[in-house]
Amino acid sequence: MRWLARLLGWASFLGVPCYLLMRPYQDGLAAIAMMILKSVGAPARLKVDLHEPLSLGVYAAMCLSSRKSPTRVRVQALTLGVPTLAAFGLLAVLFFVAANRLTTGHAGGTDSAASRFVETTLESVPWVSAPGLWLVLMGRWELPEQVLRLHRPQRSLRRHHGE
Repeated sequence: MRWLARLLGWASFLGVPCYLLMRPYQDGLAAIAMMILKSVGAPARLKVDLHEPLSLGVYAAMCLSSRKSPTRVRVQALTLGVPTLAAFGLLAVLFFVAANRLTTGHAGGTDSAASRFVETTLESVPWVSAPGLWLVLMGRWELPEQVLRLHRPQRSLRRHHGE
């Protein structure tokens, strides 16, 4: 419960600068994606609306809220995780453009079911990837031991038939 309280505190604190940096961050993400698309011969004009960098703030808050892992692990998770999530966001944008080109013939979304599915999937990527990366980089220290058991507990050899 204390971890959750720390997480909410850090997320609230980091949410303000993340929100203020949202438009410049998304414009930069779109500019990088457009350069990549142009370099592979598939130019596109993009406007990114992923609610980024809020997931980066949530991930950083998760790392800063953690207390069971060594400090070195927390620092490493932050220094590796934030750029990894940023790169993952860029890949998600590129995937969105490619998927829309395959389903609709152009880079942007339409009102078609396929385009809405791709867009909804893309919007969920940051919110799934932040906790997922935290689990990969810090889960073994932070999660309760019962959650981390990789094998099933042995069952009793004796069966209970109505006893």
